[in-house]
Amino acid sequence: CCVGHEIVGRAVRVGNNVKNIQVGDRVGVGAQARACLDNCPECRSGSPNLCSTPGALISTYGSTYPDGEGISYGGYADYHRTNHNFVVKIPDGLKSEHAAPMLCGGVTVYAPLKHNGAGPGKTVGIVGVGGLGHFGILFAKALGADKVVGISRKNDKRDDVLALGADRYIATSEEENWSTTNSRTLDLIICTASSDKMPLTEYLSLLKINGTFVQVGVPDGGSLPPISAFSRTKTRHLFS
Repeated sequence: CCVGHEIVGRAVRVGNNVKNIQVGDRVGVGAQARACLDNCPECRSGSPNLCSTPGALISTYGSTYPDGEGISYGGYADYHRTNHNFVVKIPDGLKSEHAAPMLCGGVTVYAPLKHNGAGPGKTVGIVGVGGLGHFGILFAKALGADKVVGISRKNDKRDDVLALGADRYIATSEEENWSTTNSRTLDLIICTASSDKMPLTEYLSLLKINGTFVQVGVPDGGSLPPISAFSRTKTRHLFS
């Protein structure tokens, strides 16, 4: 359905030991095709996406298979072969064009939301409401968070973000004193922004004591904006 690393199609062959997929199933494959699964600490602890066995982690697109098997072309190929652990069955009620972007963009925000307990009793902020951020709004709301706040620079996305289910919207370049007004109101922030000029210190000020900030967007040039260490001395925040 989507080229590259967000693929939806039909299973045409299934190994004898595979139990979760049958021939004919509509299935999806995300950004990863293989890992060692049991030979490294990361895989044994349930994090095959962090597989550290040399040559074992294979991306769905653009990786070189070991032992001369060739290069992974993902959705650009006519067929794609992958380990069943990285294949998911697509529910009948979900259109292929809606499912495909969830296989990379969706899981990028779902994983930190789930890992950090987004749900009842939690207030969640999503910084940046684009390809990743809109999934963050949808998933945080679906997980049952008490309050979901969309955060972007301008007001032009306000109506769309509220329509996705957000309870509040903050336009950082158009609302005066936004960081002070909303100080210590969020338990968890997922930041999808990729600018190295984003107001990181102000974003962190939105966290409650013991709040968590997860950066999933890769800033331009690979460097995060500087923050003042002294501004963090009266807080207890987890930054990842």
